[in-house]
Amino acid sequence: MPEPGSEFERIAALVSSLPRGEGVIVGPGDDAAVLRVRDGRDLVATTDTFVEGRHFRRDVLTPAETGARLAAANLSDLAAMAAEPRWALLSLVLPPSWTHAECMMLERACARALAADGAAIVGGNLAAGEGPFTATLTLLGEVERGMQWTRGGAKPGDLVAVTGAPGSAAAFLALALSGDPPSRSRAAHELAERVVAPPSRVRFARALARAGGVHAAIDISDGLAADLAHACTASGVGTRLLEAALPADGALETAARVLSNSGGQERGASPADDLTRLVLGASDDYELLLMFEPSKWSEYERLARECAVPLTHIGETTEGDARVLVTWRGTETVLDQPGWDHFARR
Repeated sequence: MPEPGSEFERIAALVSSLPRGEGVIVGPGDDAAVLRVRDGRDLVATTDTFVEGRHFRRDVLTPAETGARLAAANLSDLAAMAAEPRWALLSLVLPPSWTHAECMMLERACARALAADGAAIVGGNLAAGEGPFTATLTLLGEVERGMQWTRGGAKPGDLVAVTGAPGSAAAFLALALSGDPPSRSRAAHELAERVVAPPSRVRFARALARAGGVHAAIDISDGLAADLAHACTASGVGTRLLEAALPADGALETAARVLSNSGGQERGASPADDLTRLVLGASDDYELLLMFEPSKWSEYERLARECAVPLTHIGETTEGDARVLVTWRGTETVLDQPGWDHFARR
């Protein structure tokens, strides 16, 4: 693909293949987009920035996979609010090392992932820079007025459940970087697929919202234990999780065992301990943690099967603010595993 010359030629090439989207009065190509929110709905907005070397590496993820993950990060935030995605703004800062073709691959993959949930890219910005490649996606959605979920509504006695297989992204990256040069071939195909093409939970969240009963929800991209703590603090409750109930499948068990044998996990820990740290710890999985009315569990299980979403009941909320993990051995330990913090690792 030939490199366009000017900034405006690049912009024209980037927006030429974008679908218009529903509710778009004025789309890409003008000074701003004009969008029409449907009657009886509130606007929901979120944004995420991916910085090369910080959020992704091109020796592990392709530009298209990075675009899909950028969309997934934003879609997960809207799913956690029970919102329906509508429109997005994509802004790129391009260093000389990025070609126009790579930018096109990233944007088109991002647009496809958004379109699968009914959203369209309606504008953005393009700039040149000497620093790392940076992509910022702002996603706008709608939710029925007053029906949004938040992380602050859980009640003592709620069930706690999580979607998917938390820890997958951390395991994939650790395995990919465990040798020189880095290679994703070290991770099982099943594990890699969860990371390079993260499934959206928007449809499932909307189904649960229609069913009612969710008291609190949060996206767990900073780590299951850390985001659980955020929801507990916002709700004024504690939690009691069961280590034996955590969703650890064969792919994660294998990853934890390989990392443990290679010295990548804590010394002296058992394979079960390593697996638990992987599931609970800092990760980059776009899954949902839900706190909800216990009487809804059977219905939620059915909806999860219909939406092909793995859903695991992992514990309950409690009075007070204590967060504990009941271990495989039946003992209780404080659940305080830290999550991702940009500034703690500078």
